[in-house]
Amino acid sequence: MIGVASPLFCGTPFPRMAEAIAEHFELWEVLSEGQHRLDLVRDDLVRARDSLGLRFQVHAPMSDVNVGSVYEPMRLAAVSEIKQVITLCRALDIAVLTVHPGFVNGIAFLDRSKALDMTRRSIHELAPFAEEHGIVMAVENLPANINATCTKAYELVEVLEGTTASICFDMGHANTAGEVDNMLKHVSRFRNVHMHNNEGQWDQHNIIDDGIADLDKVVSALKESYSGNIVIESTDLGPGLESKAILERLLHDCPAP
Repeated sequence: MIGVASPLFCGTPFPRMAEAIAEHFELWEVLSEGQHRLDLVRDDLVRARDSLGLRFQVHAPMSDVNVGSVYEPMRLAAVSEIKQVITLCRALDIAVLTVHPGFVNGIAFLDRSKALDMTRRSIHELAPFAEEHGIVMAVENLPANINATCTKAYELVEVLEGTTASICFDMGHANTAGEVDNMLKHVSRFRNVHMHNNEGQWDQHNIIDDGIADLDKVVSALKESYSGNIVIESTDLGPGLESKAILERLLHDCPAP
């Protein structure tokens, strides 16, 4: 199933955004931030599911939520916040939760490996909690230009080692790090996919064929080995619709008009 997501959606009241999305998509990956914080919209979400037939995934909050914090009280706070989202996902029968790995802040710049160590610790605490609640937790590879961990495939796999956590493959993020091919080697572990494109320098979130990421290669790998949802991460609903048309054509091997 093809879905859509955008941080911009968080500024629109949930019912209005749900109606707009439901006209064009069956799936919305809700970012639990702003007006769409999951504990604030749970009733609206149920109504949208019942009345509009819209299906949902959730992206855990990103703002100031750093599971790689080297300041232990803040790392624990981030883990606690994500556990609350997992609990809400269970209550709302939402099966898939995307989680960002850690960021490099403060004294972590003196030794970036510490942020990766803290990320690993957090994922190892979150993964069994998600499993107990019946939630698929997919950890996302991050772009190369924002002082983040897990921009490389080997780092992400290392963080997940020994857990039941899965991968959320983000094509645009992988493109900024030159990691598209390396990420696709782990397609068997993908449980969510984010699609957008860029010129390789920063995380532009362009339409999926507007950039240098090898879209044909990615779609071919997904068609061969992946059966989950694909979420178009767009700057707004209009560009998301353009990407959807392109993706549907590629998935069904239809010629361009």
